[in-house]
Amino acid sequence: MAIANSLVARSIRCATILIGAALVPVLVSPAAEANNYCPAVWKKGVLPLNFNAAFTHIETYNGPSGPADDLLVTSFFNVFKDPTGTAVTGYFERDLVARIRNLDSLNPLTFSKDTDVQELTDIGGPPAPGAPNLMNWPNDAVRMPDGMVPFEAVAIPQGFHPAIPPGRLSFINLDDPGLQEYIVHQSTGGPPGASCDASSNVSNPKFYHDLEFVDMNGDGLKDIATVRSSFKVAGFGSVCFFTGELVWFQNPGAALSPTVQWQEHILVGYPVTGNGPDISIESYDFENDGIPELIGGSFFMQGGFVRVYGAPAGLPWTAVDQVNGPAVRVGTIAGSLQGKVFDIQVADLNLDGKVEVLASNHQEDNCFPVTQQPIPGRINAYEQPASGNIFGGGWVRRTLKDNIRPNPTFPAPTAGPGRLAPGPAKAFVPVRGQEGKVKPWILVAGDEASKVWLLTPKSPSKTNWEYQSAVIFDINDTYGPGTTQTIMGPDGVSPGEVISTIGVPSIRYDAPGPLGRAEIYIPVFEAKEVHILTLRPGAAADRVFCPPDGALACPVP
Repeated sequence: MAIANSLVARSIRCATILIGAALVPVLVSPAAEANNYCPAVWKKGVLPLNFNAAFTHIETYNGPSGPADDLLVTSFFNVFKDPTGTAVTGYFERDLVARIRNLDSLNPLTFSKDTDVQELTDIGGPPAPGAPNLMNWPNDAVRMPDGMVPFEAVAIPQGFHPAIPPGRLSFINLDDPGLQEYIVHQSTGGPPGASCDASSNVSNPKFYHDLEFVDMNGDGLKDIATVRSSFKVAGFGSVCFFTGELVWFQNPGAALSPTVQWQEHILVGYPVTGNGPDISIESYDFENDGIPELIGGSFFMQGGFVRVYGAPAGLPWTAVDQVNGPAVRVGTIAGSLQGKVFDIQVADLNLDGKVEVLASNHQEDNCFPVTQQPIPGRINAYEQPASGNIFGGGWVRRTLKDNIRPNPTFPAPTAGPGRLAPGPAKAFVPVRGQEGKVKPWILVAGDEASKVWLLTPKSPSKTNWEYQSAVIFDINDTYGPGTTQTIMGPDGVSPGEVISTIGVPSIRYDAPGPLGRAEIYIPVFEAKEVHILTLRPGAAADRVFCPPDGALACPVP
């Protein structure tokens, strides 16, 4: 059934808490679940772009007037498709990373997509075979920590299996007017292995989706820890198999050069195993010994998983030798019964003084024979084992939101996986001064469910894991009923595309100090727009009225 676009006003209760010496109005969700629950959120504006908005990331950068919050936006795989919308026939825009400066002074009403967006990455042509130095499917671009390199920089994990060029890991020197790119690793083909055809030229490129900055060798300089997938390609879009690896790249320090790749250290992967993490990574010192552990998620491995990886007991990460020993310690946080992992975050969700691992999976629509998947999309939190042994099992799963499905894949697919949902889940507090005082709220990006949800705790109790869920953004509600299922015409967003995908949102606070309120930046990929929502009260006409929650019905055969 179609999602209704008529909305009814909802009520919200307010309360106050004491932060420092100031009384601050705070949103409090009702104690009991209510069908009409809708948190107090306001629309702040829309930022149009000249490219498809994929990942966003907000951090503080150096600016002409001092430090300021900037918005990074990545764009990838902008293609022409045939009339069926299934076959790529060419590229019409290059992949890129762009920046929008000083969000504090940003006015959506006067924002210009032509003059207020700075393109950071190579000013080249579209992706093409034989051109590995072009930006290739940039994923979650992030600012590198101060002191890691001798200039302000943005690191960019790149690549994905439908893209023609192999993936890479690089960073951009923002202090250089020419925006020099430094190569950490350029994939040109991996180790030999079985091919799904008789060809001898089948490559095994690698791609990078996520990274962490960690001092892995204790030299005082942060290195890059990351996960990656490699795969056999037997022609454009034809994938034979995937592998996953956990690796780190050593910061060269004074020997830093744009063209010299960083030394690679494989912790889990070839030639011992192909069953390492492949899509997401976090770091946290669970054992409080000064040597952080790495948490990795897998999407491409059969069934998916979340695992925790540690240096050998009593030894640093540099002691790892996966062939001869000692090997990495490995513990399973979540296995295949929770589906294919998309994103993870470490956060103390119940304020008990111990962090949890917040994880989203990424599941099919369950509508067609090739997209049948009994496990729905879920947002799970995993509590540390009561024994304190994070490698010994016993992580406790808490499902915070269940039964998420993407809109039905359209047109009907002949091969899986089709559309997928949800995207990442991000924990945050509504007002900055509430950090550590109230249980975090959780923002959930729907990806091809085409929605954004806000989950709010029902109770301050450390043992209560119930959340209320509200849709605060819906593509079908924003752009018109049926938008996600309608092929656009020549005057649409792009040929052969629908507006269906929520990218990776970002959260910031709109003022310095404890009174700053959360703002949410939501990229809508095919619409080439970023929508801004705020928890700071605004005009009545800008209040978000939450549309109904529910997936579109599968088409009748």
